[in-house]
Amino acid sequence: MHRPRTALCCPALALATLLATGAHAAPTPPPVGTPAPHPVAGAEAAKAGTISWEDLVPDAARAAYRAGPPPAVHDYLSGESGLAAQQPQDFSVNATLDGHSIRLPGFIVPLELDAEGRVTEFFLVPYYGACIHVPPPAPNQMLFVSYPKGLTLASMYAAYWVSGRISTHTRQSKLGSAAYALAATGVEEYRY
Repeated sequence: MHRPRTALCCPALALATLLATGAHAAPTPPPVGTPAPHPVAGAEAAKAGTISWEDLVPDAARAAYRAGPPPAVHDYLSGESGLAAQQPQDFSVNATLDGHSIRLPGFIVPLELDAEGRVTEFFLVPYYGACIHVPPPAPNQMLFVSYPKGLTLASMYAAYWVSGRISTHTRQSKLGSAAYALAATGVEEYRY
């Protein structure tokens, strides 16, 4: 299915900058486009529902799957409406995941904060810098996560394990579109 492109722009970066500033010195960020950790083999992979980003792609499209960010398009003169800020639209999903409990590592792009400053809604994305890299991931490589408990981010540069019930319901915001939604039951920093 082909839909028009949607902008994923830098208000998320501004929010991320606010969250990352504080009493502690921020660690050095990884290069933009650094992929999320792949679920590891052994005990970690044995946890029920652990999936990879490739698992989000329908079986028929996996041969064309490429991890990491798409090539950058530098179009700074046209701002957020230009090609550089546009999200490629691929809403095809792996319907077999719908309703299942999953666990997936990725990077967090904050969308909403509660009164205490905890992140309660966010995009989970497959590579660092997805909110500023151009163009951002396709919707079938983004999860819209709701986490009412809230998360205080230790670092904007860290990867996180997110677990919960996944659904194939499209969620859109002014920052982008996600082909999956996840009602999170747990979020923990990924330990390398």
